Amino acid sequence: MRLKKCIFAGTFTLFIAAISSVSYGQASQGDLCKKMWDSFQGMRAMTGLSAADDSQFGKFSEYSKTIISETKTSSEKFAADKNYKVLNGEVLYHSTALDKAATDKDLEEIQVQFRRLTIACRNCHKIYKSELKLVP
Repeated sequence: MRLKKCIFAGTFTLFIAAISSVSYGQASQGDLCKKMWDSFQGMRAMTGLSAADDSQFGKFSEYSKTIISETKTSSEKFAADKNYKVLNGEVLYHSTALDKAATDKDLEEIQVQFRRLTIACRNCHKIYKSELKLVP
């Protein structure tokens, strides 16, 4: 009888653990970083330009808006400590500045803000080692 109770309790515990691990469509921090990484790489491919046309400025704006959106989602869902909030704030600030520079068609400001965005992302990944899924 005791063995049956242990088997039932173990099965029930595994069932509850399986249900609680399902995210129900909510993105994890790794998923959000992946979306931001794709946009980051799209901008990176164009940052060395000495001149840009309207379509390239539009792409910069689109990529930066994606990063802004994912950063806001990340800060709402995963803001666990003060460092993370500050780093997310830096990414949000520089992405917003990138969008503004793309709207103003200021290629020099895009270069500056992209470099600062790179540093902000690198700092976050150094602290939280998000590639290892140790994010807050």
